[in-house]
Amino acid sequence: MKGDFRRRGTWFPGGMSSAPSERVHHPVFARVYDRLSAASGRAGVAEHRDRLLAGVSGRVVEVGAGNGLNFAHYPSTVAEVVAVEPERYLRARAEEAATAAPVPVTVVEGTATWLPGNRRVRT
Repeated sequence: MKGDFRRRGTWFPGGMSSAPSERVHHPVFARVYDRLSAASGRAGVAEHRDRLLAGVSGRVVEVGAGNGLNFAHYPSTVAEVVAVEPERYLRARAEEAATAAPVPVTVVEGTATWLPGNRRVRT
């Protein structure tokens, strides 16, 4: 069945059993995105992230975390961020960003339709 990840690997909380490269692997896009998004902070995007996340509280699931640029902008009212990122290069960059975040951040492998904890999401 197309799009059914269970056929290619069994899901475990915190990751999939098969290699991430079999899921989402776009090395050129990931590196270009990483460079362009880092430059966006100088263009006023950081202030936009601050405003966007200002009212967030509790446990947050950030789907498509990319390289983790949002992490530094979460307010202290956030108890935890679970950041879901399918692309392995960007996930590694997000893990680096998580170490400097002002709130606890856990970065996990997953997609918008297949989230950690074996929860299939209908689209």
